[in-house]
Amino acid sequence: MTFSTGIDIGGTKIAAAVYDDKGVVVAHKTVPTPAAYVELLDSCRKIIGEFDETCRQKASIGIGIAGMINRVRGEVLAPNIPCLKDHPFRDDLQKATGRSVHLANDADCAALAEAAEGAGRGYHTVFCLVMGTGAGGGLVIDGKIHQGPHGLAAEIGHLPLPFRDEKDGPMVECGCGQTGCIDKTISGPALGRLYRYITGISLSDKQHVLTSIEDDTDHGARVFDQFYTTVAKAMVTVIHTFDPDIIVVTGGLNKTPGLYDEVPKRWGKYALSKTLHTKFVPATLGSLTGVKGAALAGRNS
Repeated sequence: MTFSTGIDIGGTKIAAAVYDDKGVVVAHKTVPTPAAYVELLDSCRKIIGEFDETCRQKASIGIGIAGMINRVRGEVLAPNIPCLKDHPFRDDLQKATGRSVHLANDADCAALAEAAEGAGRGYHTVFCLVMGTGAGGGLVIDGKIHQGPHGLAAEIGHLPLPFRDEKDGPMVECGCGQTGCIDKTISGPALGRLYRYITGISLSDKQHVLTSIEDDTDHGARVFDQFYTTVAKAMVTVIHTFDPDIIVVTGGLNKTPGLYDEVPKRWGKYALSKTLHTKFVPATLGSLTGVKGAALAGRNS
């Protein structure tokens, strides 16, 4: 039996799991994402070592990261994980573990998993929209991740929101250096800012932004109503660029109430075609979607 380790490195946490050759989880673990590069590298090394001991053999390694992957240099540009900047993360981790490491964008990993085993199974073109600490995208065509030579394909988070008006909320500087990016407009923190922008009230519990807004009977519906429109504008960028068969949503905001009914109703106002058949659905593989995709990418490589 062979095993595959998948690690999903996000802005706030590292989620990891090791799978057997039937795709069954053998062990899994979640730890906070360290702020320092050396600590991040060591956390990944320790997780891999623990899984190796559990499996009593070395597993393949796939790592999904919320950022752009330079496949030649093995470096990562991740605005929400700044400690990775200017470090050869892939090469350093390969030295630390003594084996090959495959890096991929976290949204690409989620798209691969959902295309292979989840909501996107059976579709030709699957776009995965990640809405969590940040916002980004991944693209799978005929079962294969499409990254492009610079790892920039489907990286919609760092495009400007189209058709923007003042109702979409405040213009915020992004970690990429630009202002008004989709990443800073439809992510979890962005929803919290939109709530403050509309109501004048700051959310005290930023970890549970959805629950807090749902519980606000005076303002919640109005905030969500505007958020649906803002997300619809962002999705027109996806549709006009890739025209996917299906958009699968993962991340902490993929349970936003009303999202899957309301966004498709609104994107026709901004799209060139008014008779779109693009499906817009939640991911079905749960919290380990990105982890499973990273493991698949590592195994396939």
